[in-house]
Amino acid sequence: MQSFLNRVVTDVLSKNSNSTELTFVLPSKRAGIFLKNTLKSKLKKTTILPKIISIEEFIEELSRVNSIDNTNLLFEFYTIYKKVIEKDKAESFENFVKWAPLLLQDFNEIDRHLVDANYLFSYLTDIKRLETLLKGEQKTDLILNQVKFYENFESYYNTLYGYLLEKKVGYQGLQYREAVENIEWYINNTPDKIVLVGFNALNKAEETIFKSLLDNNLATIYWDIDKFFVENNPQVSNFIDKYKTKWNYFITNGFNWFSDEFTSKKKIKIIGTPKDISQIKYAGEILKEIANTTTNFSDTALVLAEESMLGASLNSLPTDVERVNITMGYELKNIPLSTVFEYLLKLQMHHKKGAFYYKEVLALLNHPQVKSFFNNPAIIDDLLYKIAANNFTYLTKSSLIRLADNNSEFNKLSFLFDNWENNANTAIKNCIKYIELVKKKRNLNKLEREYLFRFYTIFQQLLNLNQKFGHITDIKTLSVFYNQMLKMEKLSFKGEPLSGLQIMGVLETRVLDFKNIIITSVNEGILPAGKSDNSFIPFDIKREVGLPTYKEKDAIFAYHFFRLIQRAENIYVIYNTEADSYGSGEQSRFLTQLEILKKNEVEKIVVSPNVVKTNIDFKEISKKEFVDKELKGLAEKGFSASTLTKYILNPLEFYNQKILKIREIEEVEETIAANTLGTIIHKTLEALYEPYINEILTEDTLLQMKSKVSSEVRKWFKEVYNSGNISKGKNLLVYNVAQQFVTNFLNQELRLIKDGNVLKILALEKKLTLKIKVESLNFPVQLVGEADRIDELNGTTRIIDYKTGKVEQKELNIKDWSLITKDYKKHNKSFQVLFYALLFSESLGLNIDKQPLESGIVSFKNLKVGFLKINKATVTQEDIDFFKTELKQLLVEIFDPTIPILEKESPFTT
Repeated sequence: MQSFLNRVVTDVLSKNSNSTELTFVLPSKRAGIFLKNTLKSKLKKTTILPKIISIEEFIEELSRVNSIDNTNLLFEFYTIYKKVIEKDKAESFENFVKWAPLLLQDFNEIDRHLVDANYLFSYLTDIKRLETLLKGEQKTDLILNQVKFYENFESYYNTLYGYLLEKKVGYQGLQYREAVENIEWYINNTPDKIVLVGFNALNKAEETIFKSLLDNNLATIYWDIDKFFVENNPQVSNFIDKYKTKWNYFITNGFNWFSDEFTSKKKIKIIGTPKDISQIKYAGEILKEIANTTTNFSDTALVLAEESMLGASLNSLPTDVERVNITMGYELKNIPLSTVFEYLLKLQMHHKKGAFYYKEVLALLNHPQVKSFFNNPAIIDDLLYKIAANNFTYLTKSSLIRLADNNSEFNKLSFLFDNWENNANTAIKNCIKYIELVKKKRNLNKLEREYLFRFYTIFQQLLNLNQKFGHITDIKTLSVFYNQMLKMEKLSFKGEPLSGLQIMGVLETRVLDFKNIIITSVNEGILPAGKSDNSFIPFDIKREVGLPTYKEKDAIFAYHFFRLIQRAENIYVIYNTEADSYGSGEQSRFLTQLEILKKNEVEKIVVSPNVVKTNIDFKEISKKEFVDKELKGLAEKGFSASTLTKYILNPLEFYNQKILKIREIEEVEETIAANTLGTIIHKTLEALYEPYINEILTEDTLLQMKSKVSSEVRKWFKEVYNSGNISKGKNLLVYNVAQQFVTNFLNQELRLIKDGNVLKILALEKKLTLKIKVESLNFPVQLVGEADRIDELNGTTRIIDYKTGKVEQKELNIKDWSLITKDYKKHNKSFQVLFYALLFSESLGLNIDKQPLESGIVSFKNLKVGFLKINKATVTQEDIDFFKTELKQLLVEIFDPTIPILEKESPFTT
């Protein structure tokens, strides 16, 4: 394969004995590096290389206007905006940056295509006025303001253009327009001969400049187009074919060139994979295959049509790829460090009187980039645990320092939790301070240092610009502008471009040729992008004045796609088969065309990840090492019903909590959790009934209780919910629900009394204990429990457990006693109430066949069914004996060292 650049250099050198008088102009800087390498290989003697520049550099030189970056341009534009617009009607900088980049993009296109801006904006304004007139009575202030908005575009453009030109700086379009103005001067004063290499779709300014240079015999131009496309795919050759037929230059001069390489034999594989990450993984597999035939990947390119996949691509490269050159910019929004500053600004935006919202504190402290600042990240884990345990929804700097135990590393970062007084410059300086701290603290790799340096330069530039212009006055505006910058700015990678695997975007492939090509994300809507054309200028007006639309952009990418593969030998194109928010799941029309054009050489497959069915290996832990100490210690301390049901549910959870003492991670209850609500209702009922223990309840007693419900619920909310806010939102609703639950329960009790029943409270939150002897164990086992309420109704003793959730009678019916210690899902509630019945009856030595006993549940979400009892009846001695037998067998299993701790699958998994 002879590359396009190789052919160009060979031809140029054959026609020019002194190459130092030449200036090569190419579509990109990267192409210039490859051209320089090709020139060096062709030159036979020591000589000075000709000048090699990109089209952007050529236009800047021709226009004599320096380029201005996007951030500077926005600040300058806002200065102009405030001069043009009436002072009392000017938008804030925060709102301005939401639409200004789009308008600047339109200005850029207008100038690059030499459109009469005054005519266009006048035309656009007239259309908007006409639309308003046609709306008739539907006119609103919003519609009228929109017309006014468009009316100002012409003033913005003219004032900004003049302002920038006076300062000798400009955006790219302005440079192009000025370059056209200066072309005559350039033609009359330049001694060099221009060689234009590898262009395709020219904007109107480029077309004017190139034609002028060619007509005055100051330039030669080399096109890269295969004659196959001219004959069979006019979309690919659309632009070049137009120049060949319409430029006067080609009437008397030859056309350089049509190639004939697309028809050569190729290995083409079209691969469909589900999801983006599968594409990248499969690309890694292809690179492994290529590694079997070569150790040098310099003739291989991985082209990412979706450039945001760069990070995943780098992580998926096989070890065979030792050297990589990245020829594309990486959007800053995709760099993990970017979210640190996003979280910081959000934290400061929402602070209240020096206190910060806990979710934003947690998001910042949990960020890997922040966490890695600490030599011992457990400091942060412990801090987060304390925040949850204390239920803090807002935190001050001093409280965070206290919760972090005045840790010196945390103290260095504590300035992040200062009150920045809503001052944008303070915020920028503190972001810079954080970067400097991280740089000094950590051992960073080269990539991390590059990230830090890029963000350092961004914030330093912002600080300088804001100190000069003062447009960003508060942190909210800074946050909006920062997020806008993340979309506009890219991190440019620098490497050795002539060796190793080349990873690039589609536009970076211009002029370059590779033997092996892998292209990812070749989906409709990505390559080509389709109708996603963000602009203030409608499609019809663009067509009218000669601005490019999505149709021209589709033709541009058709050219790039097919030009890239015309000389390649091994071509792999991968597309996403999954229809989701990132793609239609439809292969690009370019692939359909490729299938038709090279039908005998295309292999098409759809692949999916290898899904290996794995049998879950449940953990198994021997008890031999902890039976004598930990388990016997539990036997002395006491087994509760919840501890035993924890073992029934999953012995491994029992082991983690009771043997290893691993505590569960708590979360801040911004909205009151069900367990907290239950605790509050329990405490409220205990407080209301406590004065009447051992008394028969009367109607008056219950009415007095009802009058205290609101104050008691509020009291216990404050006690149990710690720092939680119950004055608004969901918490206020839950607070009202708690009051209603307690009131409904008291109303039910009141109806019971009015119906002539005699109700006496015997105990509240009654602690129950019982030591039982298990035949195969040589030590007693202590059982402990706490019954919510024990009362006597018409002579029958009742053990009552309160449940704030919904419980139904079927959950307390027992048909097979052997399952009560085995089936957690079915019998965990019946186990608990029978456990209380056992402890109560045997600790007091009751003969329950003579002294009736009921044990059950009051469900606050199912109050209408009343008191739910085991098997809908009183507890018999036979019930106790059955339960006791099963309980002893469970205890034997727990203490048997030959039976390991076996992890169970959750019974709630479906």
